[in-house]
Amino acid sequence: MKKRLNQQQLQLLAQSIRKKRRRRYLQDLFVTFGIFVTVVMGVFFIFFQIQTVNDFSMLPNLQAGDRLILGKYKEIERFDIVAFQIPGRKQQSIRRVIGLPGEELRYHEDILYVGTREIPERFLSDDLVAAKDKAYQLTPDFTTSDIRGVKNQRIPADYYLVLADNRSFGVDSRDYGLVPKENIFGVGAAIFLPVSRMTQL
Repeated sequence: MKKRLNQQQLQLLAQSIRKKRRRRYLQDLFVTFGIFVTVVMGVFFIFFQIQTVNDFSMLPNLQAGDRLILGKYKEIERFDIVAFQIPGRKQQSIRRVIGLPGEELRYHEDILYVGTREIPERFLSDDLVAAKDKAYQLTPDFTTSDIRGVKNQRIPADYYLVLADNRSFGVDSRDYGLVPKENIFGVGAAIFLPVSRMTQL
């Protein structure tokens, strides 16, 4: 004959069952969350990657230490910030796309011309005003024909002309020539660290 449990024993048994259920629920929740994070991160790194700004060539818009989210498959447009392998070097860099394939461009007195069309560089507005007030030129005059890799004064297919935002001190296409599309591995989408500088690019 089975011994009947008293009230206290029943309460202890019920507490034990509840604890086991709670523990099992937390374990399932933890495993589910882990799977979710793994899937999300996996998908993220298929389409995006993280890149750190390592110099001051993109001041004032990017600072050394900024961490960027780069889109791997975004179509490249004028004024996009791109990360790439510098042609003929083992070094990587982050610069801004100024010239697109098939274009002929020039800078004259701090104004960008694509063909005969004047293109405002609003991301340099404050620097351009300061340069004008202090009577110096932010971007020295040049044309596409001055750039290594340009043929017949036009940028060849699948090549891009990139410049530093810090025009006076940055090293860019004026130094190492055009950047082939195959060297570009990401287009800037956002600054995500530090949090105080978080913004869309």
